[in-house]
Amino acid sequence: MKTNPLHLDKEKMRALGYQVIDHIVDHLDGLPEKRTNYTLSYDELEQKVDPNLPLNPSDPEQLITELNEFIASTIVHTSHPRFYSFIPSPAHFMSVMGDTMASGYNAFVGHWLAGSGPAMIETITIRWLCQMFDFPEGSGGIFLSGGSMANLTAVATARKVILDNEAEEAMIYYSDQTHSSMAKGLKILGFRPNQMKPVETNDSFVIDTEKLELEIVKDLKNGSKPLCIIGNAGTTNTGAVDDLKTLSSIARKYNAWFHIDGAYGAAAILSEDYKHEIKGIELADSITLDPHKWWFQTFECGCLIVKDRMHLYDTFTVKAEYLFDTIRELKEINYYDHGVQLSRSFKALKLYMTMKTFGLNAFAKAITHGIQCAEYVESILCNLPGWEIISPAKLAIINFRFTAEGYDLDVLNKSISNEILNTGYAMIITTRLNNRTVLRMCTISPETTQEDLNSTIELLNKIAHKIIQQ
Repeated sequence: MKTNPLHLDKEKMRALGYQVIDHIVDHLDGLPEKRTNYTLSYDELEQKVDPNLPLNPSDPEQLITELNEFIASTIVHTSHPRFYSFIPSPAHFMSVMGDTMASGYNAFVGHWLAGSGPAMIETITIRWLCQMFDFPEGSGGIFLSGGSMANLTAVATARKVILDNEAEEAMIYYSDQTHSSMAKGLKILGFRPNQMKPVETNDSFVIDTEKLELEIVKDLKNGSKPLCIIGNAGTTNTGAVDDLKTLSSIARKYNAWFHIDGAYGAAAILSEDYKHEIKGIELADSITLDPHKWWFQTFECGCLIVKDRMHLYDTFTVKAEYLFDTIRELKEINYYDHGVQLSRSFKALKLYMTMKTFGLNAFAKAITHGIQCAEYVESILCNLPGWEIISPAKLAIINFRFTAEGYDLDVLNKSISNEILNTGYAMIITTRLNNRTVLRMCTISPETTQEDLNSTIELLNKIAHKIIQQ
């Protein structure tokens, strides 16, 4: 009788599972005492990984221990309370548990027949998100890998709905602060560079709506057709929010789709104190959301919501004979009809579990805390000689730099960033605003304390003065 060469008995699986969870819990519990960042070179890492094909078995317990040590010492810790770079992903343990359950059951959420329960969870979770943004009955969406795929999916949907895929003369408009995933997605969808229209922003890094309309009028005279106007609800660089109400009016005026990239800042809708910052977001035809950012989920967890879920169906549905048996009632959603993927994992479970565990009021407090942390940093810097605010605190993002007479300020602030990275105490990297290199902090971790912020700024100030005194 043949036996499964890959078999693990129940007790072995249980022991290995406990081992993995113990490592994760110890890691998360000890994060504040760890370095924020570990980055090794290719040559360094090549010495740490066995390049030979693993033809023979090895001890899984030892392997887990070795990999735990390897992974923890070769990544930046995006859940660290002093990780302020990019847009952090301070993932909650309940999200880890959701990922674990979804992977353990290996749930297939491509169609209702194979994963009716998971599809129902995804449908309900999307319904919650639509309700948050005051989308009407009949709205819907789909969970995706992240904001990049959500933005791509939104423009593909717009192309079908607005121009029935006849996009040869289509134009897409967005600000020069829009996330790079938009240009990449347009390139993948086959749009030419001259069909992509980044519009200048003002001193607040918000799209200039007058220049936008002038561009549209000029393009119309040249025979082009407005396809999509993209607004930002929290840009990556500064947290800036475009004038969403005016963008909506312009989109309606020219019969264009209005998409909002809210991958980061749309989460502010839950904060009673700050939701006014993204007023007008409910006017969008579609919104990109990224639960693996300010909704405290693990990678990969993105989402697109649309005012009319049938627009997704009309854009992505195809017929295949091997899928005929999966076609059931229309309300029983086959998510392969709503996006690119047929094989899909159960991404919605972790967000569902986290929201159900803590409730949206707890999320609201955590989001408000993140915004107030950046405002607190601004208050410190405003009273600290030598420091200049480049863009004020907005949706938990602030940009600033150190100034000193006689120094190349770009080089100086890059050096400050390099030095604090070398300490491992906090992770703060630079960006470019108005042709200036600046330091940028994003403070969305609910674990970040005033003590963390005080000590971080104190260290930055110490580093800055040490550099100019050398």
